[in-house]
Order: sequence, then C-alpha cells, then structure tokens
Amino acid sequence: MSQAGIKQVEVWVKEGRLSEDAVARVVRWLVQPAYADFRAEILDLIEDEHLSELEDAFRKRIAFGTGGIRGKMGPGPNRINLRTVGEAAQGLARYILKAAGPDGAGRGAVIAHDTRHNSDRFARHTAAILAGNGVFAHLFNGFRATPELSFAVRETGAVAGVVISASHNPPSDNGFKAYWSDGGQVVPPHDRNIMDQVQAVTTLKTCDFDTAVKKGLIRIVDTEIDIPYQDKLVGLTPPAERDVRILYTPLHGVGATSVVPALKKLGYRDLHLIEAQAVPDGDFPTVRGGIANPEDPRVFALAIRKAAEINADIVIASDPDADRLGCALPHPEKGWDAPPETLTLNGNQIGALLCHYILQQKKDRNDLPPGGLVAKTIVTTDLTGLIARAFGVEVVDNLLVGFKYIGEVIEKHASSAEFIFGTEESHGYLAGSFVRDKDAAAAAVLLCACAAGLKARRRTLREYLDDIYREYGYFREIQKSAVREGAEGSREIARIMEGLRACPPAEIGGHPIVEIIDRQTGQARTLHTGAARRVEGIKGNVIAFTFTRAGYTRVTARPSGTEPKIKYYVSAASADHPHLASKDLEQTKAAVDRLAREILNGMRATAQAALETPT
Repeated sequence: MSQAGIKQVEVWVKEGRLSEDAVARVVRWLVQPAYADFRAEILDLIEDEHLSELEDAFRKRIAFGTGGIRGKMGPGPNRINLRTVGEAAQGLARYILKAAGPDGAGRGAVIAHDTRHNSDRFARHTAAILAGNGVFAHLFNGFRATPELSFAVRETGAVAGVVISASHNPPSDNGFKAYWSDGGQVVPPHDRNIMDQVQAVTTLKTCDFDTAVKKGLIRIVDTEIDIPYQDKLVGLTPPAERDVRILYTPLHGVGATSVVPALKKLGYRDLHLIEAQAVPDGDFPTVRGGIANPEDPRVFALAIRKAAEINADIVIASDPDADRLGCALPHPEKGWDAPPETLTLNGNQIGALLCHYILQQKKDRNDLPPGGLVAKTIVTTDLTGLIARAFGVEVVDNLLVGFKYIGEVIEKHASSAEFIFGTEESHGYLAGSFVRDKDAAAAAVLLCACAAGLKARRRTLREYLDDIYREYGYFREIQKSAVREGAEGSREIARIMEGLRACPPAEIGGHPIVEIIDRQTGQARTLHTGAARRVEGIKGNVIAFTFTRAGYTRVTARPSGTEPKIKYYVSAASADHPHLASKDLEQTKAAVDRLAREILNGMRATAQAALETPT
C-alpha cells in the first residue's frame, strides 16, 4: 500500500501538482520506521487526493513563531503531532543540557497543558522525552493556565517550561510553547538555538512514562504551585469594595483553575459562571466556529443573554489557556439588550483602563515607584503610553508583536526599574512581575476591583473610559485579518509584504502618508522629503504607514507568526487631529471612527494592489 502511495505522489510531482520538497518528505514519512504510526493517515490523504493538504503538511518543517510551534494537528512535518511535538521536546532537552550547565538536568522543565484535544497526550509525551534525555520534568496533574506555567518555572527554579496549547486557535489546532528560566517565552538567542537543536533531531530519546515517574525523573505537580500563584494574584489589589455582580466564562478552557479561585479568594460573593462553557471541551462547542477568542464579540453571545437574566454589572471571558481576557459591559441606555459588538470593549480599551487604574491606585497610595516601567507592543494603542508618561513612568513602546518581548523587557530591566504593567492589543495584560506572560486572571482581578470601586461611587467602567478620553484624547483602533490558507496563501502574504515595500503607496484611503516605517530594515522614511531615520527596536517583518507627525494615526501590516493570516492594525486619534475634536465626546468618537474605517478600507485596497503588483 505504501508503494502505491509513493508511486502516486511521484506522478503528481511530475505533473506539477505537488512540489518536490513535499513529495520527498511524504516518501520519507511513508518509508522510515520512525513515522510508522502516521502511514495510515498519509495514505488516506493520498487516496482521497487531498493534494493541498499534502502540500501544506509536507512542504516544510514547522518553525518557531511568536509562540513556539502552533498549527493544525495531523501527519506531516508542518503539522502538530507526536513526532513534531517530540522533536520540539528532544531539541529543548538537548538545549537544556547544553546551555544550563551541570545542574540543568536536575533543575529540569515544567510542563502544563490546556483542554484541547491531545493536549494531555502531548504533555505526557514531552515529559517522557525529557526524562529519556535525563532531564527532570515537573508535570501538572491536570490542565492549568499558561501564566501559571510561567510562574511555575521561576517558582521551581526550573531551566525551562513548556505549555501544550494553541491559545484561541480553532479546535483542529494545537501547539508547543517553550519558556526559559526567567519565566518568559523563549526569545533570541534561545528560540533560534532551540530550533537549531530541533532541526538536528533524527531520533527521539524517550522513557516509559510510568517508569520515569517511579524513577523520579517525572514529578506529578498537584496544588503546590496553585496556592502561591493564587496568593500572588490576590495581592495585586488591596482589600476594598467587592460589591459587583460578575459573570464569567472560561469558554471551555482552563480559567476555572486561575480566574475563579482568585476572585473567590478576594471575596467576590456575587460571582456567576456560564455553566455550559465551564465544561472543559476541546471542540469549544458553544462558540461560533469553535473559535474561543475573547477578541471576537460573538463569543459573548451566550454570556450576554445570561447577563440580562441576572442583571450583571460586568461580563469577563478568558481564552482556552487563560492568558487573554475579554470584557462586556451593559449599554448606558439599552442595558444588555444590544448587539455584542456594542457591549464589548476591545483589547486597547481594556489596556488603557487597566493602565490608568493601576497607576492612579499607586499614586493615591503614594506607592508609585520612581523607576516604574510600562511596556507595550508597536501595534498597541499609544493611549497607554500617553497615560503612563503623564504619571511620570518610563514607557517601552517599540516592541514587536508577541508578549514574549514584554517578558524580555521585565528581565532586562529587573535591576534598574520596577515593572508595573504591560499590554498588547490582542487582549493581553500583565501587572507585576511574578508572571512573565500575559495573564487573564491578573487582568480579571484588577478589572473587577476597578468596577467594584466605581460602582460604590455610582459610576461605571464606561464612564471611567470616557474620562480618560476627555483627558488624553479619543483613540480608535481596528484590527482586521486576511486569512490565506496553505502554501499558496503563504506565498500571497509574502507578495503583499513585498509589494508594499517595492511600491509603497503615497496615500491610503485618500489620506496622504507622512512616514513609512519598515521594521525589517530598521529604517523610517519621510515621504515628502525623503529623509530617513533609524528605528529603535528588534527587527521584524512589519511595515507601518503614519498619517501625522506624531504618528498616533497609522496603519500597520504584518504576517501572523502563529496563524495563516496577514493582519492590518489601524489607529486613529483625536490627539493628532485637533480638527476632529469636539466638546461633545460622542461627536469626536464618530469623526475619529469614520477616519479609522476610511484607513482600513484603503489599506485593504492597497494590499490587494500590492498582491497584484509584479515582483
């Protein structure tokens, strides 16, 4: 049967229907004993003539992105499966032994997983391979939040950590995300060095799981990490008002292990759960398309109906691995009887709220550190930076997309500055430094404390946000993605980025461009003068077009590091468009919102033109 399959793919490569690279890897996976467990699935793909799947699954080897390796599960080197997870674990084990010195094996690594299909299986496989290489493994006894894994690495003194998760990706996906000894996701040079080790893997050294446990090479972690982690979360906010009705949904993920215990410990007695979504389920069956992403207002549909029934003050939702947090609030006039998109806050709004609340609380307690630090990514609202600077806090705002770069800032400034807050537009927030990754539980603790304090004064989170806008200017951000699946999709994304660089537009949506910032070259160029300047920060495949000198109004394009998408981030602000500002905040919002939509529509047209530009 394998020989028939090999003959068929060889015919397809001669016909130009499959690439030579893909076919060479298909043959290897059909012939070599190391891949025997996948033969039946591969032969099924061949028999059913799923050429696009074969091409995408075998054309290349999966590579580390902003979150390690992540993608569809299935056979092939460009898929998540026991082999590719095993290779990642084998490469990590080798790097631990190489980089951490004589005690690296004993310090070992911590492993956690979420509620996705095969996550527990991949986690046990990872532990068995670490043990097979003589590297000690701390394995949680059940699913846990990704930020708790980050905390556990430093709490145990481990060299590294692994979380098996694909965050908010579709149910078909999973992933392997690596952390280093600082508790942050791996960054240069560790990420590249681990990948080099992974690329060199030919054989997986493994140990029988039960035998490894008996020998003490794998330790099953029970509640000994949960308790100190939850205590740290509770410590983020002092004893204060707790009279607020909270409705929470973990969206079938792990949030019941982090968000719920923290809120209960803080004394929130009026806490309600969406029971149907509190059931761990890798299919995420109660959310549209199985995409349990709190960035999408549609995931709040069930929660909003329940909120209307119980007259909730606030709805919060975490993604499957509980590192992102979304929020919905009642409409000022309509209550909960309104479409989800009018009730939810976006990630930039939540970030600005949390930033101002944390800094104001510290200032009121005379606890604002002179060396305080706030960090954000380049596609996150500049409103957060304006707020932080107004409080006299240092801001690092030139970071590439990926919360790992915020974690890196914490480690780099550990001896010179006190990290206060970090945020990214995709609903990621972090307060304090006991965790080195975004944390839905930390955000929930602070957001609920803010809501409760405001309620005690007969005010709301919406009113608080409007106060911020009146003081600093109104900012409107829109993020849209264009999905480009498979090998052809990857080529199209590359052509769009190449076209934007080769023939950059002079205007987008009818608005003249002031400056083009290319993070790949580290250069920015003013359009009307041609003057160039160097851009600070790590280089990456990101290009931004600004429409004002201050640069608050801009659009940024970047390929996703974890999904088959190219993303467009639009920001528009009254702060650099005084003519759009009005004494009536609602009029200001309408004018700035209209500008943002014009830029987004213009960017889509510009990207399509770039795709069609010959290279």
